[in-house]
Amino acid sequence: MERNILFILISRIFRSLPLGYMAFLVPLYLHYIGFPPSIIGLYFLVATLSISFYLIIGGFLGDAFGKRNILIVFSILFSINFAIFTFSYNPYIIFITSLLGVGVGSGGGVGGGAGGGPFNPLQTSLIAQFTKKEELTKVYSYNFAASTISAFAGSLIADCVSKVEAPYHILFLIGLLFSLVSLIFTYFIEKDYGTGKIRIPKNSYSSISKISIAGSLGSLGLGMIMPLIPLWFKLYFHATEFQISFLYSISYALVGISFIFASRIEKMLGRVKAIAIMRGLSSIILIAMAFVPSFFIVEILFLSRSIMYTVTIPMRQSLSMNVFSETERATGVSITGLARRLPYGAGSLASGILLGLGLFISALFLGGLISILDPLLYYIFFRKIQ
Repeated sequence: MERNILFILISRIFRSLPLGYMAFLVPLYLHYIGFPPSIIGLYFLVATLSISFYLIIGGFLGDAFGKRNILIVFSILFSINFAIFTFSYNPYIIFITSLLGVGVGSGGGVGGGAGGGPFNPLQTSLIAQFTKKEELTKVYSYNFAASTISAFAGSLIADCVSKVEAPYHILFLIGLLFSLVSLIFTYFIEKDYGTGKIRIPKNSYSSISKISIAGSLGSLGLGMIMPLIPLWFKLYFHATEFQISFLYSISYALVGISFIFASRIEKMLGRVKAIAIMRGLSSIILIAMAFVPSFFIVEILFLSRSIMYTVTIPMRQSLSMNVFSETERATGVSITGLARRLPYGAGSLASGILLGLGLFISALFLGGLISILDPLLYYIFFRKIQ
């Protein structure tokens, strides 16, 4: 494996380890320290807005001044965020973590649908820079498989620690240590040089617009569901932290395995058709979950939906890199990511309000319906691309 790809993968593995449990831990922790559902929804909205800010400037700055340099800056912010969670007990200071914009507690877990954090455009573009075009989907699959399996390992760590009463700060400290290791390996990546100036992406404008439109509608729907779904499990099904942690552990393991088959599925169905079918089915499953009274069946549906949604991520990233100009890749991924982040935040705010009113089932149903627009429009826009 190419040396820089290896460093990118190792860095992502150590960053994904704590995110394997932060996705479900943060909403539970905010509830534990006294945040009402509406404020938790506000937290995710603010987090999404701040992530959107870093997401967009990260892509532009990466293309202009070097993607590796900006990746180091975001890795430092990532560690600072964990440090606040670890050493502060003040709810107001904890809320500040929503402003740092590096994805802790704002991604919604496996298949969150928010378009990735500020790291995503930089990593995606760097991988494309060091990889042959015909091997992109395979390398992206390995990248996501490695990060997802590491997230699974992180969930297993949470499974063990969650047996302790109030385990939150122990897990935050472990996350801080992992984030520092990730930062070290990010530094080892070969330094790239950008264009030297910030530019509006003109060559990729059409493709960026199409991906943004489809993604924004899908993320609006998913934003109404994914950030607060762990809290829904707890409040409506009376699931324990251990049960939720175990569910996420299993989902990461299954998703990590499924990524290995992404390139094979792409060859069988065609890239665009595979994306449309798999994501369409994942939205239908979300709608079905709204009508299921059994937590066991909901768990099965949740796992199935996670696999179908996330297995298409390498395909979508590979397609984006092919249709974006080489000098506009990080910027293009930033813009499309921003187009998903903002609706995702609006959806999470609405979800928090509905949950506070006891109407999360409505959010689950409506969010699932809206999310179907993503694969539908994606197929309409790109069905002629092989």
